[in-house]
Amino acid sequence: MPMNWDPSSWAYAFPMVRAGGVFIFTMGAGVVLGAFVPNRRRSLLLLGAAVATIAMILSATRLSAPYGAPTRLQLWFLFGSIGAEAILIRIAFALYRNAGERSLLLAILFAVGLHFLPMGIAFGPICAALGLILCLCAGIGLWLMPGISLNTLWASDGCIKMAFGATMLLVG
Repeated sequence: MPMNWDPSSWAYAFPMVRAGGVFIFTMGAGVVLGAFVPNRRRSLLLLGAAVATIAMILSATRLSAPYGAPTRLQLWFLFGSIGAEAILIRIAFALYRNAGERSLLLAILFAVGLHFLPMGIAFGPICAALGLILCLCAGIGLWLMPGISLNTLWASDGCIKMAFGATMLLVG
């Protein structure tokens, strides 16, 4: 089946896109808060993940039901992407644990960006584009421009997630 590139039809092709948008937007807000309170960055990240998970669970049925059920393939990619993220973060820790906090956190942001690529099968092309942009931002800070402050990159990552999450929420 060819992809319909009209965003107004994406909620039907990707029924979980709006609930995913809630999760990604809320996670982005937690990341942005961590840029303002760097000494609480990791705590705010965990809090953001908890709040985002609860928000997605509470809103998923209402946001997704009008568009039908996700396919089995979409569910496999959703859960597989989450599993891949856990593995990628462990790899980032293994490779960058001794490289300093900035490098380690940027490697984790890069790993998170990578997991959004296959998640595009579950949430649609907006999610895959999000993954590419997050990888680009983290990669620039990690390998090309090490002079950019971690707070700037951290805040940018969060703002990008909020913008894409809002876009996903408004699809349909």
